[in-house]
Amino acid sequence: MESSHGEDDDLSPSPEAVRMLREMALREGEEPDLQDEQLRSNEQLQQDEMLALEAIYGDNIHIFDEKAGPRSFQIQVHCEIPDGISVCVEPSQGVDDDDDPNNKFLDNFSVEHLAPLSLTCLMPPSYPSHHPPYFTLGVQWLDNVKVSALCHMLDSIWAQQPGQEVVYEWVQWLQTSTLSHLGFDDRIVIQQLDDSMVGHVDVRVIEEILSVEDIVQHLISYNEEQCHESFLRGLHACMICFSEYTGVDFVKLPCQHYFCQRCMETYSRMHVNEGTVLQLVCPNDKCGCIIPPNLLKRLLGVADFERCERLMLQKALDSMADLVYCPRCGTACLEDEKKAQCSNCLFYFCTHCRDPCHIGRDCIILTPEEKLLTLQEREKVHRLSKGEVSMITTLANEIFSIREVLSSSVPCPRCGIDISRVSGCDHMHCKNCGKHFDYSLAKRNNVTALDFIEGAQKEPSVGLSVSVRQYPCPQCRKPHHKIGNNNHLVCVACQTRYCALCRKVVRKSSEHYGPRGCKQHTLDPEVAEAGTDKKDDSGSELSEMI
Repeated sequence: MESSHGEDDDLSPSPEAVRMLREMALREGEEPDLQDEQLRSNEQLQQDEMLALEAIYGDNIHIFDEKAGPRSFQIQVHCEIPDGISVCVEPSQGVDDDDDPNNKFLDNFSVEHLAPLSLTCLMPPSYPSHHPPYFTLGVQWLDNVKVSALCHMLDSIWAQQPGQEVVYEWVQWLQTSTLSHLGFDDRIVIQQLDDSMVGHVDVRVIEEILSVEDIVQHLISYNEEQCHESFLRGLHACMICFSEYTGVDFVKLPCQHYFCQRCMETYSRMHVNEGTVLQLVCPNDKCGCIIPPNLLKRLLGVADFERCERLMLQKALDSMADLVYCPRCGTACLEDEKKAQCSNCLFYFCTHCRDPCHIGRDCIILTPEEKLLTLQEREKVHRLSKGEVSMITTLANEIFSIREVLSSSVPCPRCGIDISRVSGCDHMHCKNCGKHFDYSLAKRNNVTALDFIEGAQKEPSVGLSVSVRQYPCPQCRKPHHKIGNNNHLVCVACQTRYCALCRKVVRKSSEHYGPRGCKQHTLDPEVAEAGTDKKDDSGSELSEMI
């Protein structure tokens, strides 16, 4: 008889068990002479029993294909165990233990599923009228002495009901009474027996030489696999949306908390879109377990996962106290005694004023207003058109507006970003780093406002020539205006120096500007046309006067 079962590795027939069954059949000698009618009756009873066993145990039975021979099969018997029974590893005899009975166990863990017992049977022609089936029994997590005790119990079950089908009774007893028969009602004890402790071992025991460490690892792995399969088959409620789904629609985190796939995808994308990737942990408010990167990639997709990695790297770099960024190219650099050298453009700069390193003299730090006044003094000889005056006035007004905002703002105690309170209570939450703090307390202790020079506060000067055209920074795309006719610009956002004509980053002014490069001083077309028109108008008035 052929069977469709046995594709699973755990149900594959053991060559050792098949060999032992054949040897036992040969040792028993010839079968008793039975009448044909008795043989046909045994054949029919065996066939009916096999059909019943297949219907009851399904995938747990594997029938060997023995053409023109006795029927043989193997059943994986799963023991019934109490919920969360503990498994203990006991040291070998001769190891000195202290008086505490709890310390005599080397390891102790709980399981919900035990690895099955392998019962392999061969039905001779004289079964069930005269002889029981030949059988072997293998249990990986029991020593040979205990397995021998189980074999003797199976013999006693046959002795109590000779001449009847007994395989189902054997399996039922192994399922329900194995642990209690061995004295494992409260805990299962695993012990590596020495040769001196091993007595008579039944020949029907399949001996598997495994160390205690291998047995423990096998039990833990099997329990985890079975728990995972049970979880996938069962119904569970998501603790975010409180909807019920099967386990295949859930995401299980390493902390053993689980949430539905849809909620986890929404939760992960929300933190990535808001930039709060450091808060991308287990949604359970009492857990805080980190979500593994491979699981995040499955939840976010390739594009969002790459953005998440970039944000995490940026957050990690920002948290480093000795990390600064190059004023020219923006590369991260390590600070060493207020000095740093960029590994990309090799710029050696002072981390305090962000100018080229000046060994032997103090930093000269100018506020934005002071830099503006310095440029005004340099360009005071240039005349301004009406549009240029308006632009300079707008720029000055923006500076004053920023000053007023910063004067009423307080820095975050963690990341230093300025925060203003529009309305509400003093409880503030920084959107940049997630810090919670008291606004009034921070304002009393940590005020940082921009101090304007007296001249800029009294009257904004408009003697500076600023171009109408905007020139975006090639690094951060922030637009800037030319000051006069100077094409060399410095981005106030990222400190990148670039050329207004070719829009390229300028590493060395002496190499970029010159006869073979760009001209450092040129007029914008709008300014040139305005100057021409003004000159024509002046000439016309002069001619009229004449």
